[in-house]
Amino acid sequence: MKSWTRNLSGFFYNIIKRVVLGSFKAREVKRIYNYHKVPNLFETSGQPGKQQLKLLARRGYEVVINLAPSSLLEGAVINEAEILSLEQVEYIHIPVDFTRPTDEEFAEFVSNVQKHKNKKLWVHCAANMRVSAFVYKYRREILKLPHDEIIGDVQAIWTPNAVWNSFMGLTEGALPKG
Repeated sequence: MKSWTRNLSGFFYNIIKRVVLGSFKAREVKRIYNYHKVPNLFETSGQPGKQQLKLLARRGYEVVINLAPSSLLEGAVINEAEILSLEQVEYIHIPVDFTRPTDEEFAEFVSNVQKHKNKKLWVHCAANMRVSAFVYKYRREILKLPHDEIIGDVQAIWTPNAVWNSFMGLTEGALPKG
């Protein structure tokens, strides 16, 4: 429960900070909400603010994949595609309903990751929860990496609920409660 509470409070704090204080500037991509580097693949995060999207371009990211719906309730930057296009960064939007992730969305994610595997890639959603699950499933099913080697990257972000455990192919009790 602590992990869920921490992520939820951080998510809302991030939205308030962006909306009330404007698009706060970050000098490092590591300061983007729930930033996480996935070894030998790419970097992930929660929703970057407008200035942070521009920062991604300045840091050489060529492709951004967004797994969050375009909703202010999700903390979305509604004109994200336009911002990234102006920065010459390819934007791929795969809106995933947090309560119903699908195998079709996962297949689209896999296709795009593989298509852009030789480019500098950033993947995000609202709080990096969807992304951590998609990346786990990608590394487990596509790259055939062992569960014990990769589950820590999910746990660094959150403790998935039953819907997401099922999506990732995990059985009850595969993740410690916390």
